[in-house]
Amino acid sequence: MRTIKFRGKRVNDGQWVYGDLETRPTLEVAAIHQYDENGIYDCQDYVDRDTVGQFTGLQDANGKEIYEGDLLLSHENGEVFEVVYDAPRFCFKDNDFGFRFLNHPEFFGVCGNVFDEQ
Repeated sequence: MRTIKFRGKRVNDGQWVYGDLETRPTLEVAAIHQYDENGIYDCQDYVDRDTVGQFTGLQDANGKEIYEGDLLLSHENGEVFEVVYDAPRFCFKDNDFGFRFLNHPEFFGVCGNVFDEQ
């Protein structure tokens, strides 16, 4: 079963936080609820809702978790692709073919994301 979790950039300092997502339609921010290693609620951080991305359930060639909004470097041809959610699956944007299913994450490495300066 895939782990459901999210990440977002904290509004007060721009640091990434990871956990469960709570959105509030009337606010421009969302909240990420974090838990300790025992699964006990630890804290809540407000994040910029435009930076929120869901964990794909996949890891790259180096074992790093892949999130929506990540940039993946292909080890085959050196191209960089953005991870997107195209219901009902996670894909990557390919300028030649549109959205392509992310079915071999072991051929990629996370090299950044669309929210941090490159």
